[in-house]
Amino acid sequence: MVKIEMARPINFNELITSKEAEVVSMRILNQPNSYISLFSLAKDEEITAEAMLGNRYYYCFNGNGEIFIESNKKIISSGDFLEITANHNYSIEARDNLKLIEIGEKMGDKNMENKTLKMLESANAFNLAEVVEYQEGKIVSKNLVAKPNLVMTIMSFWKGESLDPHKAPGDALVTVLDGEGKYYVDGKPFIVKKGESAVLPANIPHAVEAETGNFKMLLILVKE
Repeated sequence: MVKIEMARPINFNELITSKEAEVVSMRILNQPNSYISLFSLAKDEEITAEAMLGNRYYYCFNGNGEIFIESNKKIISSGDFLEITANHNYSIEARDNLKLIEIGEKMGDKNMENKTLKMLESANAFNLAEVVEYQEGKIVSKNLVAKPNLVMTIMSFWKGESLDPHKAPGDALVTVLDGEGKYYVDGKPFIVKKGESAVLPANIPHAVEAETGNFKMLLILVKE
């Protein structure tokens, strides 16, 4: 289930906002094993401590705050990414208007191998745009998470490089981290700029092109 319009650019800062003393959430993509939600926390508001059965992953697209994992405090700022592993108590506090993409696994599964970057293992927030560099004439990708039901990948495209039309086994959320990308869904093109996102629907041909310059993106594939 997808609650936002597909195959067009969307500015999450405009889609979700919170007034004073509010915490607002919105689930935008939901599958049996995993989901994607948006959160907006007004200054000094918090999500109280809880422990989940599956891992949680947070990408901050506005503001900054603190995430407490058990007794450890982590700082998260706009552009940062952080993993919280299953069965750990954690809470989130906003230092100003904090906005997050939350990617969640509904149940943990020890048999689901997760091939992650070493920086994830440190349990510190890190800037996603810095994970991959540009390489002339190339497309570079690194997996943040690789599981049967959930894949998160950072990609950089040199100007003029592209991915040919292909289908994915689940809905994919793309967020542009630098520059702008040209996307095609069922042959229809649209541009997604830095700070914008789009949902590419499952089982429909889509393609990606760095038409006007180099660009980087976060790809989150939630499989059915």
